[in-house]
Amino acid sequence: MLTDASVQGQQRILRIGLRERMVLDLVNGSRTVSEISEELAGQGMPLPPQAVAGVLHKLMMFGMIDRPFTVAAAAVDVLDSRAHIGSTTRTGVWAPAANGFSRFAPTRWSIDALTTTPVLGIALALAVASAVVMVIAAPSVLLTVVHPQSAAWFVTAFLVAIVWNIGVTVVHEAAHVGTFRALAGRPAHLSITRFGIIPMLNTQLDGLGLLSRSRRARVVAVGPIVSLCLALVPLSLFFFAPEGSFLRYISGAAVLVDLIVIALAVSFFPNTDGTRFLEVLSSVDQLQSVAFLTLLRRRKLPRGLPRFTRILVRVYPVLLAGTVISFLLASVWAIRLALL
Repeated sequence: MLTDASVQGQQRILRIGLRERMVLDLVNGSRTVSEISEELAGQGMPLPPQAVAGVLHKLMMFGMIDRPFTVAAAAVDVLDSRAHIGSTTRTGVWAPAANGFSRFAPTRWSIDALTTTPVLGIALALAVASAVVMVIAAPSVLLTVVHPQSAAWFVTAFLVAIVWNIGVTVVHEAAHVGTFRALAGRPAHLSITRFGIIPMLNTQLDGLGLLSRSRRARVVAVGPIVSLCLALVPLSLFFFAPEGSFLRYISGAAVLVDLIVIALAVSFFPNTDGTRFLEVLSSVDQLQSVAFLTLLRRRKLPRGLPRFTRILVRVYPVLLAGTVISFLLASVWAIRLALL
C-alpha cells in the first residue's frame, strides 16, 4: 500500500509505504518517538521506537518533515534534478516527448474542458444515455454484425471499427491527461506501455495521489465518460442508416467494438478505470495486489485504516469474481444469439 508524497512547491514526488504514511500522519511537532510508537500499536501497526526513529530520519532526509540540515543530501539533489522526468524513466514505458519527438508526439494533446462542473455534468448525462442505448441496442447490433453480406464487408468494417476505436482511445487518454494537468498543475503525458509484448496506450500521471479524493475521481472518470459520449456517433449512424446498407453494417461493427472496450474499461479487472476508481474511493494503490495478499493472509490490514478502506480491500476479490462471471455469461449469451 503506497502513497504519493511531496513537499508543497516542489516537483519531486516520493512513493512511501503504509508504515511511513502512518508515522507521517502522527507527526504534529509535539509527539515524541515513544508516543508515536504507542499510537501506532493502538492502530494495529506495532512499531518499536527504534524503527519509528529510523522512519523519521528517512522522512527528514527527503524533506517530508523539517530537518536541521543546511545542505541537502546528495540523494535529495539527484531526486530534485530528475523530478521533471517523472515516469518517462520507468521500465516498459515509452514517452515520445522524452525521445526527441515532442513536436509530433500525442503527449501535447489534452482535453481539459471537463474540469468545469457544467461541462462535466452534461458529458455525464450524455454518457449515461449512451450506455443505456448501447445495452438496449446490443442484440440488434450483434445480429447485424454476425450476418455480413460478404467477407469483404466483414474485414473492411472491423478494420474501420478498430481504427475508430484507436482514435476514441487517444481522446479517452487525452481527457485523463488534460484533466490531471488542469487540476494538479503538474506535467502529464500520453505514453506507450508494454503489456508483455503488446503495446498499449496509457497515461502517466505522476502525483495523482497528491490530489484530493474528489479530484482524483474526476481524473479517473473523465476517460470512460468521453468514450461513452463518442460512442453516440456510431450509435446514431447505426439507427439512421438504411437497413442492410454497408453504413449500417460498419457502424454496427464500431458500436460492438466500442461496447467491448468500454465494458472492459469500467470493469473491475486489474488496472482498468473501474478498478482505479475503487482505488480512489479506498485510497489504496494497486488494490488487486493488496486485496489478494490480504485474502491469502500474507498481509494484515491495520485497524487504524478507515473502515471503508478495509471493506473495499476485502470485497475486491468478490467484485473481480463477479466481473469474470459476468463477462463469461455475456459471452455465452452473445454466442447463442449469433447462432440463431
